[in-house]
Amino acid sequence: MASHRVSRGLAYAWVVLLSLLVTWPVLLPGFALSYDLVFTPRQDLLPGFLGLGGGLPRAVPQDAVVALIEVVVPGALLEKAVLVGIPVIAGMGMLRLLRSTSAGVIAASFAVFSAFVAQRLVIGHWGLLLAYALIPWGFHVARRLRASGDPWDGLRLLLVIAAASLTPSGSVLITLVVLPPVLLPGSSLAAYRRGLLVAAVAATWLPWVLPALIHPAVGQVDPDGTRVFGLRSDAMGGPVVSALSGGGIWNADVVLASRATALTVVLLVALVGLAALGVKSLVRQLGRATFGWWALVAVAGLGAAAASALVPSAWGAVIESIPGGGLARDAHKLLAPWVLLLAACAGEGGARLAGLVRERAARVAVVVAIAIVPIACQPDMLSGMAGRLQAVDYPDDWSAVRAALMADERPGDVVSFPWASFRRFAWNDDRTMLDPAPRWLPRPTVVADELLVATPGGVIEVSGDDPRARVISATLQSGPGESLDQVLGDLGIGWALVARGTPGPVPELPGWTPVFEGSDLILLAAPSSPRDTGPVAGLAAVGLVDGVLLASLASGWAVLGLRRVRVRLGQRLVP
Repeated sequence: MASHRVSRGLAYAWVVLLSLLVTWPVLLPGFALSYDLVFTPRQDLLPGFLGLGGGLPRAVPQDAVVALIEVVVPGALLEKAVLVGIPVIAGMGMLRLLRSTSAGVIAASFAVFSAFVAQRLVIGHWGLLLAYALIPWGFHVARRLRASGDPWDGLRLLLVIAAASLTPSGSVLITLVVLPPVLLPGSSLAAYRRGLLVAAVAATWLPWVLPALIHPAVGQVDPDGTRVFGLRSDAMGGPVVSALSGGGIWNADVVLASRATALTVVLLVALVGLAALGVKSLVRQLGRATFGWWALVAVAGLGAAAASALVPSAWGAVIESIPGGGLARDAHKLLAPWVLLLAACAGEGGARLAGLVRERAARVAVVVAIAIVPIACQPDMLSGMAGRLQAVDYPDDWSAVRAALMADERPGDVVSFPWASFRRFAWNDDRTMLDPAPRWLPRPTVVADELLVATPGGVIEVSGDDPRARVISATLQSGPGESLDQVLGDLGIGWALVARGTPGPVPELPGWTPVFEGSDLILLAAPSSPRDTGPVAGLAAVGLVDGVLLASLASGWAVLGLRRVRVRLGQRLVP
């Protein structure tokens, strides 16, 4: 018993070490800012963060949850907890899912040190990575629920799914991966409880489904998006090798240099070889139904991702013909179940290989050697993706502009210039980042949402879906004959923020008064009050639904916590 506790303790320490090897620069003072990874010291709960009044709800309820947490937790601390916590959750989930400590250690290494994690961290899709990290936990609970039918495990599975549902893609991903095994024939969960579980899980989709239905751009998918967001080859061997090894994200700028070397092929061969050895063991642990479903989803996702690169026109036709298919246009996301399945099988295969060695010290050495393979093959994942996640401080101008807007009672929302989606500031080492203004400022902020993506066939512009941003873009493109002042006023915009030192067009705004002017930012006020656009459509209904759901989930966590305390106390009282 003592040796088992020691080995488990060392395994937990290994997972923490893995996570710190990847993310330690994030722990330095400041914020890691990379593409969509944009945290700010204090984010207010605005209608746009509920999926209303702006673009489609792609980061809902993620932004609203961040805003609520930052009422009590500083943004810098929250970001550090999120970025370090995601690999910890993924690794611990593998330790919990696999019964052998050796298998868990190896699987955790492959799950954390993967191209999928690296590319999604650099591009800033931490909500999707949280769903990725919670999938092993979901399977662990689903396996118990399927075997026992215990309603408490049903509540646990619901809460795991809810925790992973901070974005629409994460919500759909974890639901489709871990829920069906509980519903398949042979489950011990009573039929009426299955229905209740499905209804409760469906309710966790409401924070993004309701705003999507209300949004005027619902159902509109830019056909260029399927070409832009298809899987791209980033490894020797082309798109198939890229997909098999968990890489191939559409944005070539977030791909680490090691992907283009023979190390990627070496890692893939090791992974597949170990996975082949471990398949039977994982089937025994999960059961044929659960493993079969996981394998089906994983292979389907792998095939779809590969198809987006090999037959992009056919893939695009499929996406455009399916209602809500825009959620899957970023085909690289579909690789998450495959990457985790390969890691779990490889963990079992590595443990089986180590088991062939008789001496304990030699077995431990084999496990460690296998666990180091993904690190050795992807050395640029160390130190915050080779420095891409280096923490920096925002200039003081950002706090000054926020304070000025909070102190001024003049009405109106804010428009952010230069008119470009992304920023490259010298104070962030010229790393590309999303415009932080919507998260920094205490008023709704309109930003450019067209996405310019360089492809082998040239630069493609994927149109945005914020109605006000579209009007501003059209006005700027129409030339000086169109009055931007009048357009901004009609859109309810009374303020303009101009960021210095970053590329993009800044229009002339004659008559607008400087309220703050610093070395990094300029804040301008409109010469007249903007038109009152009235209340945001659907705000009351969406707010009520979100509030009820949040209260229900919080109650569920509290009930589970109290029950766990009672069980622990009861165990201590038993002689």
